[in-house]
Parts: sequence; structure tokens; C-alpha cells
Amino acid sequence: MREDRTPRWGGEIRRHHIFSRLAERTGAQILEGGWSDAGLRRATLGPLRARLPMWLSTRSARSRLPRLAASEKLREKTLASAILLADPAVVAIYDDPIAQAATLGVTLDPAWAATLRRRQRANREAFRWQVVPTASFADLAGLDPDRVIVGGNGADTARVHVGPWPERATIGMVSGAAPGRGIELLVNAAEIARQTISELELRLWLVATNEETAAYLEGIRKSVAREPWIKIGGAPYGQLGETLAEATILVIPHPPGAYMDVALPVKLFDSLAAGRPLVITPRRESAAIVREFGVGIVAGGDTAEDLARAMVALLSDPVRARSMGVVARAVAEREFDWRVVGDRIADEVLRREGA
Repeated sequence: MREDRTPRWGGEIRRHHIFSRLAERTGAQILEGGWSDAGLRRATLGPLRARLPMWLSTRSARSRLPRLAASEKLREKTLASAILLADPAVVAIYDDPIAQAATLGVTLDPAWAATLRRRQRANREAFRWQVVPTASFADLAGLDPDRVIVGGNGADTARVHVGPWPERATIGMVSGAAPGRGIELLVNAAEIARQTISELELRLWLVATNEETAAYLEGIRKSVAREPWIKIGGAPYGQLGETLAEATILVIPHPPGAYMDVALPVKLFDSLAAGRPLVITPRRESAAIVREFGVGIVAGGDTAEDLARAMVALLSDPVRARSMGVVARAVAEREFDWRVVGDRIADEVLRREGA
């Protein structure tokens, strides 16, 4: 079984897709409506029990129980039910909320932080395998490398389309609204770049996830209110391709830090799917992809001047920018479409389970 949700943005897209191919290839039942103790019990007890597929063969004494693939870490009560009613096989661990909060400058309530630590530890112990974005993330999170499957990240290239190129040179960034994501850095770099490209515009598609980030977003809006060349809006996933097409280049200006170095943000792959070249700060895992596939420029450093130079270099060479955009789309379809990524994950899970 895996969880099924209607995807909206960011991590929800990944959770929707990450075990889709595993479910399709094994005929697994999908638990709809989000993980809950009651939902798991309904799926594993009563008349439904007979219809649950034995989709992973094993010689263990638990072979009569349905194997469970969880697209996110389970809460304590649900995890307890999973251990009782199913055989926890594989869980996707794509974030370390403690390390991420520290990087983003978000203060966590100590009691909540303790809960998050317990949850991560409990899921790590309960599931045989953990799918992670990168090996370096697994190392940072303290996961057992022998139980890790490096899954990477992806994009839904059937939903994120390539749109027409804008008439004016335009920088775009899609991000959660929070300090620590480099939003102010990008604004400063764009101001510097406008000294060379006077008609340059900046599009910020930002999403607030709680009251704290909503307040932060409002502060960003006020700080650029007198700059008509800067526009802030949203990026609904259903219109993401059309939205990102407003940009000539897409920028990921993550600041330095251990967590940012090991992450592979979904927006990197959505940018590839949208057929736009990338300019990014030198974060290790993201930079490796940009360099390997030739889909953009990695800034020479982390200052606004470094970022501005990289953006101007690409914006001043439209032939190069469009050529990289074509490559980006092809790479997204060939390497990072969720069906391709999902098949790689499914292959490894089934191999390890002997199925």
C-alpha cells in the first residue's frame, strides 16, 4: 500500500508520485485520503483484507501480512498500527525538519522538536528500507547506508509543459516563503543585474505555509512595493508550466549550509520540465546535476555579485539560454520524469525484497 493524495505543490507532488510505479507494478492497494490510524485499520481489516495483494514476496514469518510502502514518515499512533497490521517495508524520508528549520531560521517549539526526533527515529527503526533524495542527505540524517535507497527527485512532465519565451529578459524564482531560501539575495542580485540589463524583470512565485511564513511574505511584498519591475504571485501546480514560462531563466539562490548542500529541491526538476535554464548558487547536489547535464550556470560564489554575474552571462546570450532550455526539457523527460524515477525506485525495492 502507499498513500495517495491530490498533488498541489512541492513535497505533496513527490509524496503523490514516489511509489506510484511500485503500486502499479505490484497491483498494490492505494490508501486514499491521507495517512491515519483509522484509514490504515480500514484498509487492513475486514472484507478488504482478502483483496490486499501480497506484492512483495518474503520468507519471513510476517509473509501473510500486506507489505507497506509509506510516502512519508508516519505519526506515532499510525506507525504502531502499521507495525501490528502490516509489514513495514519502505518509507520515503525526504526531510530532516530539525536541520531544515535551523537552515531556514525557523524556531521550533522544543516539545515539537522532540516529537519530530522521535518520529524520525521510530520510522527509521520500523521500516526495512528508507528512500532518500541523496546519499549525502542520508549521511546528514544519520541513516544506516545499508538500508538506504537513493531515489532522487523528479517532475511530472505530463503536467508541467514548456511555454513560449517572454519578450523581455525575466528572472523567475518559485519557492516557499521563508527566510533562509535566498529570496532577499536574489532581489539584491537582480538589482545589480539591472545595471547591465536595464529592462530586466523579476518574478517571485512564493507560497506561505503558516502564519509565520505568511507574515514573512507580507514583509517581502512591502519591501518591493515601489519596484514595478518586481512582481510577486503564486504558482498553482496545474498552471506551473505556463507560470514558469514567464521567465527567461529560473534561479535557485539557496544560501550555504549543510542542509541545503544535500537537498534536491522539487523546483529544480520542475524548472527542467518547464524548459528553462537554471542559475543556482553552488549547493553541492543541485550543482552536480546542473553541471552534469549542462542545463544552466552555477554561480562562482554566494554573494549577490556572484549571482548577478551568472544571471547576466546567461541573459546576455539568448541563443545559449534557449539551447540550455531545450536540453533541460529533454533531460527532464529522459532522466527525471516521475515515471522514470519511480521505476528506478521500484526496481531497487523489489530487488531488495527478492520479489
